[in-house]
Amino acid sequence: MSEHRLRLSCLSEEALDRIEETAYRLLAEVGISLQHATAREMLHGRGCRVEDDRLFIPTDVVQGALSSVRPHADVLNRDGSPAFTLGDGQIRFHNGGGPPFIYDLESGERRPARLQDVADVTRVLDALPHVDAVTPLFGPQDVPPQLMALASTDAMLRNTRKPVSSAALDKPAHVDYVVAMAAACCGGMTSYQAHPSMMISVSPVSPLSFSEEIAAAIMAVVESGSPFYPLPAPSLGATGPITMAGALAQQHAEVLASLVIAAAVRPDALVGYSSRINPIDLRSAVSSWGGPEVGMSGACAGQLAHRLGLPCDAYGLSTSSTHVDAQFAYERLANGFPPALAGVDILSGVGTSESGMVGGLEIAVIDNEIIGLLKQIARGCSVDEDTLAFDVMRDVIQADGVYLGEEHTVRHMREGALWIPEISVWPTGGEAEPVDVLTRARARAADILKNHHAEPLPDDVSRQLDDIMERARRELGES
Repeated sequence: MSEHRLRLSCLSEEALDRIEETAYRLLAEVGISLQHATAREMLHGRGCRVEDDRLFIPTDVVQGALSSVRPHADVLNRDGSPAFTLGDGQIRFHNGGGPPFIYDLESGERRPARLQDVADVTRVLDALPHVDAVTPLFGPQDVPPQLMALASTDAMLRNTRKPVSSAALDKPAHVDYVVAMAAACCGGMTSYQAHPSMMISVSPVSPLSFSEEIAAAIMAVVESGSPFYPLPAPSLGATGPITMAGALAQQHAEVLASLVIAAAVRPDALVGYSSRINPIDLRSAVSSWGGPEVGMSGACAGQLAHRLGLPCDAYGLSTSSTHVDAQFAYERLANGFPPALAGVDILSGVGTSESGMVGGLEIAVIDNEIIGLLKQIARGCSVDEDTLAFDVMRDVIQADGVYLGEEHTVRHMREGALWIPEISVWPTGGEAEPVDVLTRARARAADILKNHHAEPLPDDVSRQLDDIMERARRELGES
């Protein structure tokens, strides 16, 4: 990270030590529920103790796994070309995934999301400059459940050139299809295996549970050579301790256990670290993603991930608000700032609302504006001869006192010295009736849908995607 960037450190080295120690104790003394027989046998052969379907993982086994896996760093575009490198000190953003509902762009009403909505919002995300990677935003309700992850990944791939993640997977049978889709887009399976271009997440079930299907999905992702991101999501006080330290220790143990499984399948697996700790509303026992614990836990998880030398993907742009209103804005900023300033590598949540249950094209546009603010603040204050501008001040002060026409001013403006809003409403001194941000965001999204189209896939690639989806319908069923 650049020397002048703002930094937030939430945990001391002693605190990090104690969280790690607790995670190791959980794995060694409490163990994980691992219901996949082959995985249990494989890990038993590597020094783990098995009692029924419970697996106890010694510290040396965890450390051996960490020493063999590789941190995912080189992120590629859909076509396999280089996009950016995680760990270079910059923060990136991607959208959330899975909401079953959408705010209709024209009416503003909440309705079930459809497959066309996945395509439409992907085009919007492709056009927004502060969105760095794309995952299928919606769980389309007009698609059979067994095809939902595949159909949404297919729709996404056809509508962006940016780096992509598949929909989060919980079935091993889906891995082959999404990898085949990604391979078709980047030159074939040989090219994909040499330089995998799709990140894939699988979620262990908190607390410390790996069903047969989840374990098999992890194994299939790793076998494919795709970058694997464990995606635990313990809820404070429900599926994890109510205290932040305890939840961080449990989540850390869940990530470490996932990486142990990954390393057993493929020692050189490409991996990352994810954080999705969330609070619950104690009045209803429902996860409530607007609480500041989301952002704080992400910031802390970033420190834990970087200790392991791994990139961290944390949730940041989150809210429980049921409307795009003041609550929407302050909860989003409260959860976005801590991980952004703590150096988390990539933040999730763009385009989602209502604790991840609803998405919207206009929300993605508003988030693009919020991200611009976050990046401007996170860049900090650079102090050097050029930015101190003594010579410029000497010349201007002794002349007309106006800096606007100076080369120094123009150059730094072009380099982003000031934040320039795209949809925010600022007073201009005119008499025109002001237009609110939500109206502007909807207009911007509509304009993108009308005028922006991602670079189309070649005809032969489109045909390959058609064939993959047809095979999925045939093999997995339509109903």
